[in-house]
Amino acid sequence: MLIIFTVSCSQQEESLFAENVTATPDNKKEYAGLIDYFTDLGTLNINVTANGNYQGKNNPAFIKGINAPNFGYCHPDVQYFPNGFNGYKYWMVFTPYFGAIGNGGVSERYENPTIVVSNDGLNWSSPNGVAGPLQRAPSLNESFPEKLNEPKQGFWSDVDWTYENGKFSLYYRGSFIRAATLRRRGAKSQNNSRKLVKNSQRTIVRQTSTDGIYWTPLEAVYTSDAPYSPKNNHIISPSIVYNGQGYVSYEVENNISANFPGNDPSYIISRTSNNGLDFSNFKQSKVVNFINKPWAKVNSEYAPWHIQATYVDGYYFLCIAAGEVRKYTAESLYLAYSKDGLNFKVMPKPLVEHDTYRSCIFPMNINNETISFGAVVAYKTGIFKYREFQLNKAKLDDCLSK
Repeated sequence: MLIIFTVSCSQQEESLFAENVTATPDNKKEYAGLIDYFTDLGTLNINVTANGNYQGKNNPAFIKGINAPNFGYCHPDVQYFPNGFNGYKYWMVFTPYFGAIGNGGVSERYENPTIVVSNDGLNWSSPNGVAGPLQRAPSLNESFPEKLNEPKQGFWSDVDWTYENGKFSLYYRGSFIRAATLRRRGAKSQNNSRKLVKNSQRTIVRQTSTDGIYWTPLEAVYTSDAPYSPKNNHIISPSIVYNGQGYVSYEVENNISANFPGNDPSYIISRTSNNGLDFSNFKQSKVVNFINKPWAKVNSEYAPWHIQATYVDGYYFLCIAAGEVRKYTAESLYLAYSKDGLNFKVMPKPLVEHDTYRSCIFPMNINNETISFGAVVAYKTGIFKYREFQLNKAKLDDCLSK
């Protein structure tokens, strides 16, 4: 029986293929005239502490200040409200990492979802009522090792959020955290009972809030096991948008199995959901096409490593941190755009050429002709920088025309 079960699981894994969508041909037109695309307006100062303590612990040795000049910021995502929301125009979720926090080992204890606010895009602090990370680091007893005899330290990472229909939906990834831990920390729901049956190396979770202060208990979205993913793939940097009809997610999957269409080091897949909680399984997901891949001209080993998605006024955008995926890192930051959400054209010149990581863009003003964006550009030094730029809709349409 054990042999039959093992073979059956293996066959199930081998049959998991995302759908390959017919690619749109390149019309060879490039977007021109982006003057403000490369200009930083300043460096962010986030006046909060990073807390690496486990639940119930308060050891000062695991509390670090990460305001300037002790930068230690990673993985930003911003929602902008022109008229303010709960007293602030900018709301950002990020994780402390890099810089003053370091990267790897004990640093993962600090990589917890943290919410901050601002009215100028440069100076940030905690909103009233929110102190410390939304989730504390999982303890050793709440974690399991990736491989036998390796150290165990589960961690959170890869935060991303939307604001739709009067609420924030915050998504992030739990790695090497026991299913029993996620059930205990999460909602007592049928959803969690159904999805958190066994330990999975990685689990995407969601929390929601109507005010940015009080958050619902976490709910499991999907895991790194079948039928959601080829077993133990990394489901990297999932990013979700709401397009007015439903939810669309994008994530990076490493090309570490036979489940992908070519030899690229990584692929981006797209899922859909009606409720923001139950997304397409892997076989019902679609592989994103890139009409051009400027990062491959820089280095043939480059591919998307982390991403952030935005939907605005009929356009899908991907902010892509590309680099040597097989070395688990990024280097350059690119901006891609699409009308169908599956065929993307990439701006030929990167926003940043070197030392960058998962960053974000966000719409600030929309009219019939243009979309004005803000951007928080993240570097592997732990520093965030702010810039603004504008895109012309007619030029975008021309570049995407067949």
